[in-house]
Amino acid sequence: MNAMKKGLHIGTSGWSYEKDWKGTFYTTEGSMLKHYLSYFQTAEINSTFYALPRPNFIRHMSSLSDDVFFTAKIPKKVTHDNRLDLSGEGGDTLREFYRLMEPIHDRIPVLLIQLPPWEISTMGDLDTFLSSLDLSFRYAIEFRDHSWLTSKVWGLLENYKVANVIVDEPKLPIDLRITTDFSYIRWHGHGQNPWFNYRFSIEELQAWVPRLEQVTDSVETTFGYFNNHFAGNAPLNALQLLSLLGRINPKQQVKLERMLKTTKTTQSTLDEFQL
Repeated sequence: MNAMKKGLHIGTSGWSYEKDWKGTFYTTEGSMLKHYLSYFQTAEINSTFYALPRPNFIRHMSSLSDDVFFTAKIPKKVTHDNRLDLSGEGGDTLREFYRLMEPIHDRIPVLLIQLPPWEISTMGDLDTFLSSLDLSFRYAIEFRDHSWLTSKVWGLLENYKVANVIVDEPKLPIDLRITTDFSYIRWHGHGQNPWFNYRFSIEELQAWVPRLEQVTDSVETTFGYFNNHFAGNAPLNALQLLSLLGRINPKQQVKLERMLKTTKTTQSTLDEFQL
């Protein structure tokens, strides 16, 4: 099992957003991932949700510097198409996913189980599903319907040492519940169609400072990813939060200042958010 890097780790959900990030975050030609990793140490791999990873992608990831790491989404064929039922295609897909991910196992401390926004009664048995997972990985699970938020479900997560994903989104409350020895946070946004077409305000990010202090005081490791990728908002908000937390490094700070200018933030906001 991977040894988790202690501390708070902030990044974004995905990085391959040439259209939305070009000119805001990506200001030079070349590899988007290389550019991203010059500012952030971690990211969520979103592509594995839509399709099994290709071997050349895994080979490339395995060649990266040892100090970078990722989390990765379990395929939607498991969580959505087969509703957590591993008795047939869902199980086959999950086993193939594990096999393909093995070469980068050491840089994947957590796999993300993002459930669809459906009632618990429409899905396969969570206990059976969790008991079938490869325990050489750690897991975080994101619920997207109120019906999952029960004491029975929290008990299962604690028993299987699976992290409850803390979310900032329109339909579920911000619940700082800790169910294992690490925490996992996703910032989606509060936009309209879709939610993640949204930029968190400074005030909204400031409200996360005491929340993060509470969470990081409870566990040794916290992963946090911004999913609001439209218009380069995810890396911008990630850098702003790091600055508010006093964790931004000089290179990140320069990038943040440039992004604020590029995205034409109003002068009043710039004055309020002194850098």
